[in-house]
Amino acid sequence: MPRTTDWFVIVNPASGGGRAGRRWPDLARELAAAGVGFESVVTGHPGHAVSLVREAVGRGFRRLLAVGGDGILHEVLNGALGQQQVPASALLIGAAPLGSGNDWARTHGIPSRPAETARCIAAGRCGLHDLGRLDFTEARGEGRSCYFINVAGAGLDAYVLERLPPGVPRRLGYMIGVLRSLATYAPPEFTVEIDGRPDRGRLYLALLSMTPYCGGGMHVAPAARTDDGLLDVVKVAPLKLPRELLKLRRIYDGRLPEERFAQYALGKVVRIHATPAVTVQADGQIVGRTPVVATLLPAAIMTLRG
Repeated sequence: MPRTTDWFVIVNPASGGGRAGRRWPDLARELAAAGVGFESVVTGHPGHAVSLVREAVGRGFRRLLAVGGDGILHEVLNGALGQQQVPASALLIGAAPLGSGNDWARTHGIPSRPAETARCIAAGRCGLHDLGRLDFTEARGEGRSCYFINVAGAGLDAYVLERLPPGVPRRLGYMIGVLRSLATYAPPEFTVEIDGRPDRGRLYLALLSMTPYCGGGMHVAPAARTDDGLLDVVKVAPLKLPRELLKLRRIYDGRLPEERFAQYALGKVVRIHATPAVTVQADGQIVGRTPVVATLLPAAIMTLRG
């Protein structure tokens, strides 16, 4: 059995347009130089990290490091929560931000330079982190759940993610996708029920945030905290185009709450229904379609901090 202080490192070589694969050897050398014990494996296909984590936990590893972007961290998280061998609270997970988005690492101040990342991991600063669980309730998704650690969303954000061209930096591609989609995307009729209080209306999207950032640096939920036991719910109503188009810059400067089309609330259980049904993303990964129920899981896992 390996020592529980060793890290099990899962590398997605395709993250960041191949940057994670190219820079992993440098990070491996820096980890060894910093005295960090680890075993590493490279993923071979989407979803591979989920089974790799389950196997690693069964072998005795309790520290899990995702090398890449928010997508590989999402897989590591779901592997950690899906295994039944130890409580998730007994595990420590972290990320080396070498992907295209890196929003979770941005929140926690984890550096991307290999030497600095290695020092951060060696220092071992950590804290308890809230998680979200998504339960899909229609027949096509009956009984299917997944977990998220950053931001989940239904509507325009997932619509744009489905259409991102490969090889384009996440921040640039997402912004271009939003601008292109605004002219043609018909805002569905949403029902968003927060802790039993329903609200109805046409929306571009509904976001569920535990961290302030998504989409490669969009500062959409500036008040979100990872350990307050609450989901920050962000609803974006239709804009008055083209007059309000320039106000979209607020999604980067943290001042989106000032705009009349952005509505904010806090809650622990959020039910989202849309007519017609819309796509749902979690941590930047397409995971299903509405209706969906999001539940906050307070202090569910320990995570690395910068």
